[in-house]
Amino acid sequence: MNILDKDIKYIKKCYLMSQKAEPVPPLGTILGNIGVNTIKFCDEFNQFTKELPNYFSLKVTILIFENKTFKFFIKKPSTSFLMNLLKFEKKIKVLIKNRLNDKILNCIKLRDLIQIAIFKYPNINIEKTLPIIWGTAKSMSLNIV
Repeated sequence: MNILDKDIKYIKKCYLMSQKAEPVPPLGTILGNIGVNTIKFCDEFNQFTKELPNYFSLKVTILIFENKTFKFFIKKPSTSFLMNLLKFEKKIKVLIKNRLNDKILNCIKLRDLIQIAIFKYPNINIEKTLPIIWGTAKSMSLNIV
């Protein structure tokens, strides 16, 4: 059934932590007051986000229909947000004017870039999406290791 086949009665927008939706206030109050089965919503949301780290705060849009059923959409975190979570510092020695000095580099693993590309663009060939992700890393001055 297409979303347009049903009459949308309410549209609710909120931020929820992945894997952590609970049928208690404030979410339980917001959805429960309009007749939505909050336990079912939380179960579906938590199942949908089970592959994501539980510290992700996700922007969620919930469509509530006349018959009290619902459909939700999640806005994925930005690429730069994901890269900031995954970056790490690496100390190297550089020779400047005949002296060894420490230099700190911000790095990200190639494997993590590939995972971000797959997460952000699941239905597009990796050969097309990886250059986009690579460019974002470079623009953030991240060294790819």
